[in-house]
Amino acid sequence: MIRLALLVLLLATANCSPTSKRSWSGPGPDKNDDHPPAVKPEDKEESNLELGKPEDNEESNLDLGEDEEKKDDLDDDKKDDLDDDKKDELDFDDNHDKNTDNQEADHEDKDEDDKNSNKDEDYKNSGNKNEDDEKDNFKTELVAELTEEVTQVPANLSGEYSSGKDIVEGDIKMTPEQAALFKRDGWDGLVNSEAWLRGHGKWSRTIPYTISGVATSERNALTNSIRMFHQHTCLRFTPKRSYNYDYIQFVSSGGCWSYIGKLRNARPQRISLSSGCSRAVPAHEIMHALGRYHEQSRADRDRYVRIITRNIRSGYARNFNRHTNSDSQSLPYDYLSLMHYGRYAFSKNRRCTIVPIPDASVTIGQRDRMSMYDIHHVNIRYCPERALRLVGGRGSYEGRVEVYWDERWGTVCDDYFGHNDGRVICKYLGFPDVAATYHRARFGQGSGPIVMDDLRCAGNEYSPFACPMRTIGTHNCGHYEDASVTCQKNVRLVGGRITSRCAVGRLEVYAEGRWGTVCDDYFDINDAHVVCRQLGYRRASCVYPRARYGQGTLPILMDDVQCTGREAQITHCRSTPIGEHNCRHYEDVSVRCLNY
Repeated sequence: MIRLALLVLLLATANCSPTSKRSWSGPGPDKNDDHPPAVKPEDKEESNLELGKPEDNEESNLDLGEDEEKKDDLDDDKKDDLDDDKKDELDFDDNHDKNTDNQEADHEDKDEDDKNSNKDEDYKNSGNKNEDDEKDNFKTELVAELTEEVTQVPANLSGEYSSGKDIVEGDIKMTPEQAALFKRDGWDGLVNSEAWLRGHGKWSRTIPYTISGVATSERNALTNSIRMFHQHTCLRFTPKRSYNYDYIQFVSSGGCWSYIGKLRNARPQRISLSSGCSRAVPAHEIMHALGRYHEQSRADRDRYVRIITRNIRSGYARNFNRHTNSDSQSLPYDYLSLMHYGRYAFSKNRRCTIVPIPDASVTIGQRDRMSMYDIHHVNIRYCPERALRLVGGRGSYEGRVEVYWDERWGTVCDDYFGHNDGRVICKYLGFPDVAATYHRARFGQGSGPIVMDDLRCAGNEYSPFACPMRTIGTHNCGHYEDASVTCQKNVRLVGGRITSRCAVGRLEVYAEGRWGTVCDDYFDINDAHVVCRQLGYRRASCVYPRARYGQGTLPILMDDVQCTGREAQITHCRSTPIGEHNCRHYEDVSVRCLNY
């Protein structure tokens, strides 16, 4: 009898014991954790970008393709997947499993519901909201998202050609020619083909666009994404005008996808934003169109992440290929990049397919905003004045070379600095070529850090960031070794008179590798001030419309120029895309400059 009483008491005590609250083991920072971001401590100060957001566990349709295979039984997968050769993944998953045992039944029920439901987007956007309140009363969306078990939701990306065979890496669209090469020669054959290389052109700073058939929520996400580009880069997205022939058309055509770079005939070039392409996913697709690859496909990615191939769905391993020809712009690996896959991308069993190393808990795959290095990528490629400048010369065409790095302007050491380096720098800044290079701080010593050393350009690189050099920020120099250049000027006055005190004539500019004229529409004294400073004069005194100094014969390159007057070059001002206009040569503008 006493034994029976003790047994009843013991059972009552066990049933009354509270369930222990789950400790943190999610793929990101605990709400009480002060662990700094993995990329660089300075990210904490980047409050305007708010980068410390969680990864996008649902991938917002970036895990795209044909319908998902049936999921294996969860318990069997756990037994089969415990291999000893993947320590990083095991450390992460084991901790996660220990802390989610009490939730197993809930997840099994959720699996069954998912199998019986075809409403993928409803699940993405609202299915998790009811569970957030039940999971330990976490009070922030950050913690709620990161503590959930993640189910990859299948997305039907039939694509523009309805087969889905023209999509690689989940959201990179191929042209029919590229898709045929990919089918025949695989990834390596495609990326080394002429069809792939010639299809990755560069847009002008002004990018016309239209929107057709995109739902309201995705339109709002697109508006917010465009706002990010306008705020942090020189790019301007403007509604298409009748004379714009190359432009982006945002459509809803089966998932989220984009081509890489500007196609040869982008008339239009489509970007698809179907249901679920929310938050900053439109910015992700736009960056593809600007020429950016996924971050985890970088040539050096194996130093920063480990790909767990056994967890990848059958037929999707190619989405994790490494691109040996991708250009990292000498920027650090960016776990917080908007272009990085999420931890569970293309998973067949809800286990990690990509794990950061050496710290497996680092956040990856966020879809909230462009990271600091995402912005640097865009600015280095499209906004050179935000990455490089010439200081101390008579105009923007000459001076000490300074590089914007780590939120500061710094200099370039003259070790090995020569004509080829100067050529790459001048062409990168928009000048026709280099005129001279100088050692020993010809235009004065800089005061910031020395950013580049042992620069050894071949002369054909599109930017100095693509040239061989020491690791950026390392050097053995002093500021008395600061390198300088003089570039050939990229503006000129034709048909008038030029002296040291005054210059007047028809304005011609060099842009995107050619010379041409400028239309007088909206052209005023602020635009002329920029031109005159480029030429080495102090100011402009007059603007002459209607081909005052003769009609040009070269192409009309710029129209609707609207400078603030503070720009270093006229091509940095707002205008129509280079070469697109609604003018005639009788509207060629002329300028008068003074040196007093």
